[in-house]
Amino acid sequence: MAIHFSSAQISRFKRQAKKLADQLTLTHSEALDRIAREHGFTNWSLLSKHGETSTTPRAAKPTPSQTALLPRYYLHGDQDEGDATLYYCARCDIFREPSHFDDQRVHSGESHEMRYLASVERWSERGARSRATWCRPEDALNLLAARAVAMNAAYQQSRSPFHRWLLDQVDRDDQVGDLAVDVRADRNFPVTAKTELELQLYLSKYGDHVIESLRISWREFLAKGHSD
Repeated sequence: MAIHFSSAQISRFKRQAKKLADQLTLTHSEALDRIAREHGFTNWSLLSKHGETSTTPRAAKPTPSQTALLPRYYLHGDQDEGDATLYYCARCDIFREPSHFDDQRVHSGESHEMRYLASVERWSERGARSRATWCRPEDALNLLAARAVAMNAAYQQSRSPFHRWLLDQVDRDDQVGDLAVDVRADRNFPVTAKTELELQLYLSKYGDHVIESLRISWREFLAKGHSD
């Protein structure tokens, strides 16, 4: 039987390659080729030829009647259309019982609610071509949606003014921008911290250059008329 990877699997392979590149200091293409070899292919180019997106022709936006015939796209936590007792786990790439989603650190330290929000973002960013080959009902039932919205609201409320300001600087090409990028990627960063000393204590483990970046950022934050 011919090997065929779903769009969700291809996306998962790409995310795995990104993590591998960070862990082993590889280029993204080297990491992709390594993932491909793990699945029996010489390189990523050969593996990707067995994905749905590589063989799907460009199509116009489907009509409602056509949409009903398209394969279903599942977000993390979406209920299985064929079995209402099961829900899709994007990390496992299979449907699981609700109890599976009670473990908040079951996958690489990332909560299920965070993974759900990430899957919503990926779905919203999909282009017209992908939308023409997949469908997800607007009223799709998701086990995690309400929890994720509440968690995100609490998180946003807890963020300090400095954290909000700093993450607005991620596109800058300087020390402040570098710190902002690192902080955005740090899941353990104390987003509630309201003093420079608290932040220094947390960031000290990363070296003097990071502390210096914090000092520069903090001075600019205060100079802009902000305060914590």
